Amino acid sequence: MEGYTYLGIIVLAGLILASFATPLATLLLLYHASLGAHVRQTTRRLASSYLSGVTLMHFLLLASTAFLVSGLSVAGTFSRTSLSVLFGILLALAVVSWAFYYKRGTTTELWLPRSLAKFLSSRAKSTSDLNEAYVLGLLVPLSELLFSLPLFLLAGDAVLHLSPVFQALGLVIFTLLSVLPLLILRLSLRSGRNVTEVQRFRLRHKAFFRIFTGSGLLVLAAYLLVFLILGESL
Repeated sequence: MEGYTYLGIIVLAGLILASFATPLATLLLLYHASLGAHVRQTTRRLASSYLSGVTLMHFLLLASTAFLVSGLSVAGTFSRTSLSVLFGILLALAVVSWAFYYKRGTTTELWLPRSLAKFLSSRAKSTSDLNEAYVLGLLVPLSELLFSLPLFLLAGDAVLHLSPVFQALGLVIFTLLSVLPLLILRLSLRSGRNVTEVQRFRLRHKAFFRIFTGSGLLVLAAYLLVFLILGESL
């Protein structure tokens, strides 16, 4: 049962990371700007290159945090004290996500500092070749590390508790789940939906996305408390 517990943490962390909106918002900006300047086929290639960059960075961040946890912790994994600290951080992030992740009003603007938001927006709008799109995809996940780093640390620790074969599977599952909204957007636009429709959908359901992100962090914190922190003492 222990293996399923850690696999559940990996799945939950991947889904919560998927709910963070910066990669999706940047991809929408890239689509909007590219469709006005290029043929549709070029836009699709740029989007695919961007998606590849985000996917690789999520994979590398998870692999790197797992390596750091194994090297820096005494037993090769987090102690109960470290897990308790992560539990507190997740609770704090849940409250912050509910209150501040999306800005108030009829907008889908996020918590990002204005300088960083302008940088990502300008890069998305000026991206014109595959290499630029790929690098943008690599950079965007780094902009949300304030929120996502605890998820990577917790998922990295969970990966270390799996057998070597399932460790590779855990890395892949987490990575695929974390980019699921980007894949859905990519398929939706390819099937005939336009960027405006997707943006209106995000605006109409902003409250739901905010609640989902905060609630997901709260559920993960409760999962961590019940199965790992208190579970080890029972």
